[in-house]
Amino acid sequence: MQIMSRPLFGLALGGGGARGLAHIGVLKVLESEGFRPDCLAGTSMGAIIAALYASGMTPETIRKEAGQMGKLSSVVKLVADDFNFDYALSADTVQEYLREILGKCTEFSHLQIPLAVATVDVRNAREVALQEGDLAKAINASMALPGVAEPVEWDGMRLADGGSLNNVPVDLARSMGTQVVVAVDVSPDVTNERFWKEQRVPEIAAASWRSNAIMVANITAAKMRRARVDLVIRPDIPANITTLAGFKYVDQLVDCGSEAALKALPELRILLKARISFRSHKLKSASPAQL
Repeated sequence: MQIMSRPLFGLALGGGGARGLAHIGVLKVLESEGFRPDCLAGTSMGAIIAALYASGMTPETIRKEAGQMGKLSSVVKLVADDFNFDYALSADTVQEYLREILGKCTEFSHLQIPLAVATVDVRNAREVALQEGDLAKAINASMALPGVAEPVEWDGMRLADGGSLNNVPVDLARSMGTQVVVAVDVSPDVTNERFWKEQRVPEIAAASWRSNAIMVANITAAKMRRARVDLVIRPDIPANITTLAGFKYVDQLVDCGSEAALKALPELRILLKARISFRSHKLKSASPAQL
């Protein structure tokens, strides 16, 4: 029997620290247009925003929670009580915070929208995709920035921020059976001199950070090509909104995401236009689980 249906739609939200708050604006516009993703994939801040949305939170509620992230009280709450010079943020305190905002959604199976998050197993030097089990622990692993947050122990693996190997996990969204995959990349332009000057870190640290960003940008571009991404949304975020200290610009970041999504709407409408379908199409788990 012929039926009219739109293609299954996967959304991949990239990492980028505070810049990732622009994802909220993208989700706000997509929801207002009736484009609710059939599955989500995320890395680092993208994993946090994706999980909150998949749990049933509205973009506006997520924006309000993001407003708390930049306040001293929330930052202090995340700092380990037994602070040491190895990590500023302990896994236990990060997960406690995440469980608080996720509420009853403690497992991936509790989510309203299927989700996969990207992490890196630093013990075995490989990418790992998580899609089942403890949700807060998985998100913590995806955002555990080396040198800042404590890595997460998971089934013999030592998991850290997924950004180094899969910062915009288009391939995870594609592997879940979607027919159209849209990516939101909030990474800074590695050629933007002003952005790097605005970071206000010692020159030797800035050089190392920029070299790593160049590597990540090239890996991301290669993986997007391989996964055949259909549309990439890149919010135009001011250079003065830094990756680590930009949380006080929540409203501006959300607006940046909204503006980018609005510009992308004409192309997105074409991609998600209803078409004749002759059979049902079912979402599947991201595979392989360990990449």
